[in-house]
Amino acid sequence: MNHLFPILLAEDNPVSRKLLEKTLVKAGHEVTSVENGRKALELFNEEFFPIVLTDWMMPEMDGLQLCRAIRKNASPGYVFIILLTAKDSKDDIISGLEAGADDYLTKPFNHAELIARLQTGKRILELERSLKRANEEIRILSITRSPYWKLQSRLPD
Repeated sequence: MNHLFPILLAEDNPVSRKLLEKTLVKAGHEVTSVENGRKALELFNEEFFPIVLTDWMMPEMDGLQLCRAIRKNASPGYVFIILLTAKDSKDDIISGLEAGADDYLTKPFNHAELIARLQTGKRILELERSLKRANEEIRILSITRSPYWKLQSRLPD
């Protein structure tokens, strides 16, 4: 089920990036990692990633800019974004959430907590997919049932 939600990881620190990637792959996730927000956005524009983990402070494009850019894009589905950062003041948390992050994890973080937060994101994404499927079924039924109901209403009792 984890393969249904590939993760895009943007982290400029090569050691942190590799450690995060190993942790996520070990937990069964498909991970694509890049070293800055600009590369993450370029990749995101080529391929849809329903989950994005991004560091806040990165060269070329920081995590907040990446969040805002992703939220501006028309995506085929919801994108669950977790912001990873050493910034932990209330103002920083508010800034991150206002930029479009769904969750916020301060460094250093517990890997089990990260996996648990990803589970929360996956539940939200599953709900969105279920809603889309239900809406599509309703749309199809409204199209396929319409002539039937019109015909039935003209039949004698």
